[in-house]
Amino acid sequence: MRNFGLIGKSLVHSFSKDYFNKKFKTENNDALYSNFELEDIPSLKELFSDYKLSGLNVTIPFKQKVISQLDSLDEISHEINAVNTIKPFFDNNKLVSLKGYNTDVYGFQQMVKPYLKSHHTKALILGTGGASKAVAYVLNSLNIEVNFITRNNFPSLNNYFTWNQLNSHMVAGHYLIINTTPIGMYPDVDQEIIISYDNLTSKHLVIDLIYNPEQTLFLKKALLKNAQILNGYQMLVHQALKAWDIWESSNIIK
Repeated sequence: MRNFGLIGKSLVHSFSKDYFNKKFKTENNDALYSNFELEDIPSLKELFSDYKLSGLNVTIPFKQKVISQLDSLDEISHEINAVNTIKPFFDNNKLVSLKGYNTDVYGFQQMVKPYLKSHHTKALILGTGGASKAVAYVLNSLNIEVNFITRNNFPSLNNYFTWNQLNSHMVAGHYLIINTTPIGMYPDVDQEIIISYDNLTSKHLVIDLIYNPEQTLFLKKALLKNAQILNGYQMLVHQALKAWDIWESSNIIK
């Protein structure tokens, strides 16, 4: 049996475990996917060795923290400094290296492209964690101007703004708004993102990368203003399939 897993701090919202185990069962694949809920990152190579892992996913808040323990990164992970997929490499059945990949970029791109219209020229990304970097990478590649909303103050960066600076004009001027924070995610479904919802219109595409619940308060309030809404489910499906392709490719060092 091959073993796969997910590391994160709180995994009650986890999509991956159910998705992969159903996939394995449907395809009669002798494999198991497990959650590793952790307060901090352990030795990754020990984790791979102890549980005989053939692949690992990474979620909040470890997408950047894992990088220091990896031996190499793919091009996208290196550029955006965020990893959500790790693959082991072996020599004579001995684990010799771990490589980090980012499949969030692929997942978000596949999800969002069918919904983009010509007026989606500016995007407002809520949050500056690992997922936000994947979103920004995709939007930049599509020549969409990106501004960030963050808890931290970056006065030297002209496209970073604090939540206190998020005003009605910014909401009205960005027809694409993406939440990449965990605000409103199960079980904290009553948490609300505070923006000027009255300035949303039918031209707005409002995306929440959260999929549990299916509609966060953020999406529900956007829908009331006739905005088009989208949750993160399809992104998760696409990034999971991409991760599987990576794990299935050869990991033997010749």
